[in-house]
Amino acid sequence: MFLNRLLPLITLIFLSLPSISEAQFNQGPLDFLDDSVTYLWPTNASTQLSSTFGETRSAHLHAGIDIRTWGREGYRVFAARDGIVTRIGIGPHGYGHVIYMRHADDSYTVYAHLNRFEPELQAYADSIRLLDYSYEIDLDITDRGFRFKQGDVIGYSGSTGVGPPHLHFEVRNPEFMPVNPLLTNLSVTDNIPPEFVQLAVEYLDQSSLKRKGHSIYAVKKEGGNYSFGEVSVNGPIGLAVRVQDQANQSPNIYAVHTLTMVHESDTLFHSSADAFSFSESRQMFLDRSYQLLAQTRRGYQRLYRVAGNTLPLYSHVVNEGILWKEEGTYPIEIIATDAFGNRSTATIDLRFEGTEAPSEPVSYVPAYPDSESVFTRLASWKRGTVPNSETLLASAGPSDIPVSSTIEPVFRFSSQHSALTKLAPGRVQTMHTPDQKLWLQFPSAALYDTLNIKMKVEKSAGQIDISFDPVHLPLNQSIRFNYILPEQYRDLDNLVLYSVDRHRGRERFISSDVSNGILRASLSQITDLRIKRDRTAPWVGRPRIEKNLGDNYIVVLPTTDRDSGIDFRRSEITVNGNRGIIEYDPEKDFLSFYLPGFKPTANNEIEYRVYDRAGNSSTRTVNVPHGGS
Repeated sequence: MFLNRLLPLITLIFLSLPSISEAQFNQGPLDFLDDSVTYLWPTNASTQLSSTFGETRSAHLHAGIDIRTWGREGYRVFAARDGIVTRIGIGPHGYGHVIYMRHADDSYTVYAHLNRFEPELQAYADSIRLLDYSYEIDLDITDRGFRFKQGDVIGYSGSTGVGPPHLHFEVRNPEFMPVNPLLTNLSVTDNIPPEFVQLAVEYLDQSSLKRKGHSIYAVKKEGGNYSFGEVSVNGPIGLAVRVQDQANQSPNIYAVHTLTMVHESDTLFHSSADAFSFSESRQMFLDRSYQLLAQTRRGYQRLYRVAGNTLPLYSHVVNEGILWKEEGTYPIEIIATDAFGNRSTATIDLRFEGTEAPSEPVSYVPAYPDSESVFTRLASWKRGTVPNSETLLASAGPSDIPVSSTIEPVFRFSSQHSALTKLAPGRVQTMHTPDQKLWLQFPSAALYDTLNIKMKVEKSAGQIDISFDPVHLPLNQSIRFNYILPEQYRDLDNLVLYSVDRHRGRERFISSDVSNGILRASLSQITDLRIKRDRTAPWVGRPRIEKNLGDNYIVVLPTTDRDSGIDFRRSEITVNGNRGIIEYDPEKDFLSFYLPGFKPTANNEIEYRVYDRAGNSSTRTVNVPHGGS
C-alpha cells in the first residue's frame, strides 16, 4: 500500500534503527486504504505547506496539513475523493467553517477554516441558521445527500476559526483517528533534510525521577553534520530537541516526521508522527516538554516518555528513554527524518560524573514536577527573576481567549488562606481551602499522574488572587473551579476570572459564571487565577457596507475588547429594522451582519448593541449611506 512512497522511508529507518524489528512496521497507519486509492490535492491555492502533521499547537497536536493560500481567501477547495458530506460546522473558533466527508471505505477527509461552502451546501447551512439567527452550527447532515465526486468544488478557502488564511486538510481512518496525509500519495517537492536547532537536557531527581530543571544547548553545524558537543551530567536525564524541517521553495518551518535516539548500535527511542486519537491529542503537553514550551513558546520534542503519555507515536523505547549511566562518556546520535525520507543526524557526548546506573530498568517517569514554596516563587518574581519551573501553557478554546491586559508587578494582600493536597489520577477527588469556600473538582481522568500541589488564596480590596505550586500544569480533562465569593464581592457585577501569567505580566480571560454568590468555571490547566471587575465597555468603530467573497452585501462593525473579549452570541445588529445573522472574526476584530438576499438602500439605519463577556455594552444608531447597487 503506497509502497512507492513508504518503502524508501522504511528502508532508511531500518538502516538507522537496528534494534527495531521488521514486524513492528507490518501494521501501517494506511491499512484501511485499498491499493488503488489516491487523493487529489484539495485546493488550487498552492502545492506548498505551511504546517505538517503532529506539530505543536496551543493545546493539542496538529491533526492534518496546512496548505498555503498566500494570505488570500477564496481559492477553490476540492473533494479529495468521492464521498458524502456527513457533518458541517460554522463558528469563530477552532476549525471555523468546516466540512467532513466520508468515503467508501468509511474513512474521512476534513476541510477547515473555509470562507464559505459551495452554493447549495451554503444555502442549506444558512437555512438552518436563519431559524433562530444563530451564527454557530455543528450538524450531522449525512441524510441530506450532499455527495461529491473527486475534484468537485465543495467550498472556498478562508481564515475562519484561526488566521492567517490557509486550508487545513485531514485524513482520518474509519475509527476517526487523524492519519498523516503525507503518508498517502499526496506530496510536495522536498529534498531538504531537517535542521537541528537546540537541545535541552532535562535534569531528573535521582530518587523520584521528577523533573527539577534544565539546560539548553545550541547546535554547531559543520557541513551537513550537527553536534551539541560534550555535556557533563551527574544523574538521570531526559533529552528534548528542537528540530525543524523545510520544503523546497517554501519559507515555512515544519515539524519532523520521525525522531530516533541511538547509542552505538542500540536504539533507545523512536517516535513517528503517523496517527493518533483525538482523545490523546492534549498529550502534546507530554510529548513536548511543557515547561520549555511555556517559557520559550517553542516545541522541544522529548526523547523520553513520561507517565500518562499513551500516544501511539513510540514504536521503540528503552528505559522510557531516560539516560542514566555509570561514570563515563557515552556518544549519542539523534536522527531526524521528514515524511519524504530526508534525514539529518546530530551527536552529543554525555559525560556522566559520579553516577551509578540503577539496578532495575526505568519503567515510570513522573509527569508533574515537585512543588516549590509559593512564597519563594512570588518573592523571586517580585525581585524580577523567574525560576526555571515557571510555566505557561497557551489555551485554544473559545472560553479562554488571549487579551492584552497586563498585571501590576506588586502584591498587597490583606488576607490569605492556603492548602496542600496530594492528588492521584484515576479517581474523582476534590481539593479545597481550609475554610472550604474554594474547591476544585477533579474528574477521574483529569490528571496524568500523582500530584502534590499547594493552593493559596489572597484577597485585597480590588481583586482576589489564587496561586498554585507547581503552576501551569497540563490536564487530560478539565476540572471545575468553585468559589464562594467574599461578602464584599457578591453584589458586584462585571466580575471576571483570569488566568495569570506572572512571567510575562499578562492576563487571559476564562469563561465563568456567578450564581447565588458562587463563581464557577472550567479550567483546562492548573494556572494562577485572578478575580476582578471589568467595567470597560467594548470599543466599536463606524460600520461600513461591503460585499463578502460570496458576493453578498454585509455590514462590517469593527469592535474589540481587550479585557474580557466580545460576546458575539449576545451582541445585536439590525439594519433598517431587519434582523440578521451576527458573525464574528476574532482575528480581524469585527462583527458582521449577514442576511442572504440583503440589499442596502441609499441611506441605511444601523442599530447595534455590542457586549463584552463581562456584560458591559456599547449601543448606538448610525446612518450609513450607500451609493452602490
